[in-house]
Amino acid sequence: TMYAPVEFSEDDYPRVEYQRRQQFWDPIRLALFTLAIVAIIGIAIGIVTHFVVEDDKSFYYLASFKVTNIKYKENYGMRNSREFIERSHQIERMMSRIFRHSSGGGRFIKSHVIKLSPDENGVNILMVLMFRYPSTDSAERIKKKVERILYQSLKTKQLPLTINKPSFTLTSIDSKKMRNLLNSRCGIRMTSSNIPLPASSSTERIVQGRETAMEGEWPWQVSLQLIGAGHQCGASLISNTWLLTAAHCFHKNKDPSQWIATFGVTITPPAVQRSVEKIILHENYHRETNENDIALAQLTTRVEFSNVVQRVCLPDSSIRLPPKTSVFVTGFGSVIDDGPIQNKLRQARVETIGTDVCNRTDVYDGLITPGMLCAGFMEGKVDACKGDSGGPLVYDNRDIWYLVGIVSWGQSCGLPKKPGVYTRVTQYRDWIASKTGI
Repeated sequence: TMYAPVEFSEDDYPRVEYQRRQQFWDPIRLALFTLAIVAIIGIAIGIVTHFVVEDDKSFYYLASFKVTNIKYKENYGMRNSREFIERSHQIERMMSRIFRHSSGGGRFIKSHVIKLSPDENGVNILMVLMFRYPSTDSAERIKKKVERILYQSLKTKQLPLTINKPSFTLTSIDSKKMRNLLNSRCGIRMTSSNIPLPASSSTERIVQGRETAMEGEWPWQVSLQLIGAGHQCGASLISNTWLLTAAHCFHKNKDPSQWIATFGVTITPPAVQRSVEKIILHENYHRETNENDIALAQLTTRVEFSNVVQRVCLPDSSIRLPPKTSVFVTGFGSVIDDGPIQNKLRQARVETIGTDVCNRTDVYDGLITPGMLCAGFMEGKVDACKGDSGGPLVYDNRDIWYLVGIVSWGQSCGLPKKPGVYTRVTQYRDWIASKTGI
């Protein structure tokens, strides 16, 4: 995708010959060694048995309760508002505190606030709680344990929010219901076993952006293809019918009937495919300066959200990412300048670069406008490339992913002092809302 060509020079290390010691295996060492081996085998058997016997299973609950020491704000009704996000995080942190430090707290996976609604005495909260317990346990038994831990905390802990105890209800739900509830929230990645994929799992596997994405890792990634000519650009799913991409992708062809959108980690075979109904380019897109390089495409039929297809969150227009923030770019583009596109989705971790730095004479010499965002590394190497255009640059805030950039332009791929330039999504929140209502 976006990665510049990467050369690894294998240094030739001199081989070191170790002297062989005489008489290593004296009786005491032999006895200790045997004991160690027996212990290791014992532990291994123990671990295996533990996992086989205690085959853990996910249990999901819908929790509903009133919080009486805060007042409802109108923006709580909007999931992408800063107020909703901040309040949700506070509630989720509190739940984590309640369950993580209780006995058997390792059983708690995470919680997600689904909805905040007004109540005459405060705010009503609806959230999903996820636990892992041995599959031999019953949902009913676990529900009692969870309630006990919670009521205990209400008595003993100083919690930031006052939960009205009689209002608290807990309902066991299956993974399908949980999925549907979370689908109403954006930017959440799930593995095929319906366990949330933490942000850290992505960082661990990237080497100069060559590493391939796992199924469900970037579920908002789209491949935009011209019928007969194949993959042209990336795009991001922002609702069940709308895609956000770059305006320059439609330079050759703006006829929606000629375009299709596919989802999944490979171009062929795609996990899901849709036709395009409508293409909206930004009215002030300038090809010469790359300004306002943003476009929307609407699918003819909606997609169903799943572990493989999910929308990304759009950031609140007030969000400012400081320089050196870790962000991810993904795409099917070439791995070297002018190389072929890749059938398998690739990802790279890059860092945001301040506009002041990016506009230096030795970098992009004043070409970066407020609607653009630079990301990459000043030494080059990791970058987006041809075929990644229109694709997502995402940022993770507590395991919820936000679309902060759209792959737009750059000089070649991965050159020093020529980082990738992205359309800055926060600048276009009002434009997106005016066209789509999102």
